[in-house]
Amino acid sequence: MNQAILKVKNLKVNYDEKPILNIPDLEFELGAIYALVGPNGAGKTTLLRVLDLLEEPNEGEIYFDNQIVSKSSPNALNIRRQMTLVMQNPVLFRTNVYKNIAYGLNVRGNDKKAIDKLVSSALEMVGLAGFEHRKAKELSAGETQRVALARGIVLNPRVIFLDEPTANVDRRNAQMFESLISKINAEKQTTIIFTTHDLFQAYRLTHRIISLLDGKLITSSPENILYGKIEKSNGQSLFISTNPPIRLFVADAISESTGVYIDPKDITVSYDPIQSDQWNCLPGNITSMNLENSDIRLTLNVGVELVTIMDRDKFQMATDIFSKKIYAIFKVSNVHVF
Repeated sequence: MNQAILKVKNLKVNYDEKPILNIPDLEFELGAIYALVGPNGAGKTTLLRVLDLLEEPNEGEIYFDNQIVSKSSPNALNIRRQMTLVMQNPVLFRTNVYKNIAYGLNVRGNDKKAIDKLVSSALEMVGLAGFEHRKAKELSAGETQRVALARGIVLNPRVIFLDEPTANVDRRNAQMFESLISKINAEKQTTIIFTTHDLFQAYRLTHRIISLLDGKLITSSPENILYGKIEKSNGQSLFISTNPPIRLFVADAISESTGVYIDPKDITVSYDPIQSDQWNCLPGNITSMNLENSDIRLTLNVGVELVTIMDRDKFQMATDIFSKKIYAIFKVSNVHVF
């Protein structure tokens, strides 16, 4: 096992007494890429800010290189200089690109010759060589995001935090940014921790996906989350989602449970129904398909939107895949209740 660069233990964050994060134990290894995934309000951005020492947790400890650290501890400045956070909508200074990227180097007292070399190198890495004199206000959204990343990597951090880095850029810039994440990690062995709503992006880029739901770690994917209520039907527990309506049989549910989630890898797509009290079988159709290496990612409309990730060899492709009726099939025991 590689060395842990960051660890949290018994971490709790509350806003106005409302629990936002409750994480007993979590480690990030040196030189790895991590994706934090989950629905809005899951606590992803809050976790980034706590790890970057921008927020104090209500309880718990944060370790950097096995040193306990907090926002107010004496070693906080030294630790923060080894990390950088790029926000979803980065704000650049109203000047040129060079001065934006050089700002942190100036604060650290670097000389002009060294700054020129480092700024040029950072711009080349993010694919913006020659942009030194471009005005920040003239940049596109994708260029702004890459300048913000260059402003971070020019300081040679050991950890980079990225909050939804491709949410506001077009597909071409998103692909370019993904390549940058892999390149920086490979060339500099930088630990990269980013938030995303794109599960396929997370599977493409990371060494590990960390799923959050209501501020807690979950072992399954955060896609396929439904909220509703539990009822009984013929001796079985029945989950009924409230919006939109859908009925699923579940196992070991209590009446106070208000949600369920199904791991995309637990859903099978079939052109024929199955009848069994041990399985859910929902009719519908395929609305989108993406291929990635040996996997296929399908979005299904079965009254609600469900996502499945399957081995490509296990899915029987049809010529009229988007118009053909299909069945989403998954075990009752694979509907996780919370």
